[in-house]
Amino acid sequence: MLIVALIGPFCSGCLETNADAETLLRNTAEKQVDIKSLTYIEILTFHIGKETRTVEYDVTLKTPDKFRKIERIDSILRSEIVSNGDIVWIYDPEVNVVFIRNLTPSEKMPEPAIYALLTDNITETYRIEDQEVGSLNSISVRKVKLSPHELDNENMREYLMWIDSESLTPLKLESLDMGKPMLTLEYQDYSINCITDDNEFTFAIPDGASAVYA
Repeated sequence: MLIVALIGPFCSGCLETNADAETLLRNTAEKQVDIKSLTYIEILTFHIGKETRTVEYDVTLKTPDKFRKIERIDSILRSEIVSNGDIVWIYDPEVNVVFIRNLTPSEKMPEPAIYALLTDNITETYRIEDQEVGSLNSISVRKVKLSPHELDNENMREYLMWIDSESLTPLKLESLDMGKPMLTLEYQDYSINCITDDNEFTFAIPDGASAVYA
């Protein structure tokens, strides 16, 4: 089971084509505060030398603690994690086992990983540069570059971020090392505050699967 530890968005009817890049990022982060539920697909691409590897996550969230996260590689199901707020089911299809345990108080819901960068002290870590206004998949976007102040810190990367100009939804993030892509995150099929049925957050044990209780 591949587990990627990384660390949603938003506005209706507001166009951020004139705001400076720092204001744009701050407004983008603030838009997630009122989100009660969210669905999206997160596509994570690793660039390793001349090779790439892509992992796709299909995520459904409902505050404060309900979620479903399905992981696929090359369209093949690799794992599924579901929580109804009390119980967590973790399904590993390779061994056809479902691990079942209680949700812990400190456990966090999955979130779009792109928001890990949009912190209160982002300007202390990165220099924020407006790149251009353009389009991505026929959507009007603002492109922003984040460059670390500590250029000699090998743990710091440059980032390019594409943000929907109207909804303030982050659509793409690219991590760069010496100008070369290392990792790309793309987001598709965002749907906000649309989930009313809690049955989305129950898990039916597949036929023949074993259940292991923690």
